[in-house]
Amino acid sequence: MVFLNTLFLSLFITVVLVPFFRSLAYKINAVDKPDERKVHARPMARTGGLAMAVGALLPLFLWGQAEVFRPWLLACAIIVGAGFVDDLIGLGHRAKFGAQILAAAVVVLYGGIAITSLGALLPDGWLLPAWLSIPLSIVVIVGVTNAINLADGLDGLAGGITVISFLLLGYFGLRAGDAVVVMVAAAVIGAIFGFLRYNTYPATIFMGDAGSQLLGFLAITVSLYLTRTDVIYSPLLPLLLLGFPILDTLTVMLARIYNGRSPFAADKNHFHHKLMRLGLAHREAVLAIYLVQLGLVLAAYRLRFSSDWLILGWALGIGAAVSLFFYLSSRFGWRLTRKAENLPGNFQKILAEAHLLTRVLKVLFLLLRINFSLILLVVVLSMAEIPGWFAGLALALSGVVLVLMLTGSRHYEFFLRTAVYLPLPLLVYWGAVAPADGRISWCRCCGAGWFYGPLYVSLIIFSLLLLKLTRRDGYQSTPLDFLILMTAILLPSVAPAELAGGQVKTLAIRIIAVFFALEVILEESRTRNLDLGLTVVGVLLLAGLRWLTGAV
Repeated sequence: MVFLNTLFLSLFITVVLVPFFRSLAYKINAVDKPDERKVHARPMARTGGLAMAVGALLPLFLWGQAEVFRPWLLACAIIVGAGFVDDLIGLGHRAKFGAQILAAAVVVLYGGIAITSLGALLPDGWLLPAWLSIPLSIVVIVGVTNAINLADGLDGLAGGITVISFLLLGYFGLRAGDAVVVMVAAAVIGAIFGFLRYNTYPATIFMGDAGSQLLGFLAITVSLYLTRTDVIYSPLLPLLLLGFPILDTLTVMLARIYNGRSPFAADKNHFHHKLMRLGLAHREAVLAIYLVQLGLVLAAYRLRFSSDWLILGWALGIGAAVSLFFYLSSRFGWRLTRKAENLPGNFQKILAEAHLLTRVLKVLFLLLRINFSLILLVVVLSMAEIPGWFAGLALALSGVVLVLMLTGSRHYEFFLRTAVYLPLPLLVYWGAVAPADGRISWCRCCGAGWFYGPLYVSLIIFSLLLLKLTRRDGYQSTPLDFLILMTAILLPSVAPAELAGGQVKTLAIRIIAVFFALEVILEESRTRNLDLGLTVVGVLLLAGLRWLTGAV
């Protein structure tokens, strides 16, 4: 349970802190201004990395084993501090490298996280001597830290590819019984998901160098910690786990050197720039890179017990294929051609011509809101027992939402989302692990499959129909939706013992369906959703009152 608590605490801290640091950025001029090599058109706050750092590192400080995490925390403080100074006033590449080398030296010399073996690439039993292991480890850590940093060129890109890697790192750690790896992975995943809520296209804040360098540093050091010599995994797995940003950085730097330029000179020749020159839109380019990174991570999963030579061969082969594709696309001027966009579907056209479209949309919207409210009510009633701390959280959230609703605050919608996003996963999980006793007459229907399952099916149907038929610019799918769906598919592999894998998959899909419906309701609505707010407040109050009265 501590891993789940770590993930949710990290997520909550990041979600809450991002708006604060975004406001701070404009006051201290920590903004990223557009120029000819950047894709954003207006100055953007670049302090999101500070929120991620607090969100990821605070749970480790509170719940982690001090001796194990102390080197990581110290090194991350150096990385984040130097990155923030760079975001604020700008540092030369020498100063940045100096800070990165210092942070790498801390985890190598103080934390003992070092490359001591190359597996079967060296004769059996050979370990690297310290004079070679230490500098090699520092070079690799600094290199990958900068690779993730340089990959941070589109909204949601660096965070997305990193969270894909950490999902598998957490799985590997769980299977190996390594609580340290699972704890760090849970903290980082929670922080990234919390940040991506604001960073997927169109982003309202950037992570800056403080955030991208932190993600790169943690990704490579956790990978090296997982694949140390006394575990079952190959030391070459990081080549696949972090393959895309490594390949991107190597190809860009080699191209610069070949053309007689400094390898550190900025340009628009990264893979995401090339994808957009091919004609892909911003979201499409990010999603394409997510898919490539996912392919590399799945290869790492499939080859986790294979020979080191086979892993190296796959890494080189995938890298060669990706590089060849971009070379040929540039050589022959490939560009994506599109059909006309925004054409109404046949059913939508028929309804519009019959003057029924508006009425159908109103009915669907009403059904979706009723369906959403019923699910929230059923979820609360399906629990056998409400924990005291959760009841306190529910009462606090309901009070905040109610006050903001009555005062007309501009923060109302944010806290309305928070009041659903935070409690719902725990309610659904607890309702499945310890459902209410069917003998209790007033809650008997809550556990009935004929009632519970169809509610979620109808919720999905109403949401999709509404999006299909509406002509408004409301809810827009983002690459974050892909990450959430992928997490739900992978979740059964790391399910707790008390739940079967299929049951966890069902729970994950239900949680995603409710989150998706909430976003559709909020984005498609032209009102402040006061009735929805009252429903959420009522459900949270019911959870708190059930605990106060001791009722089940």
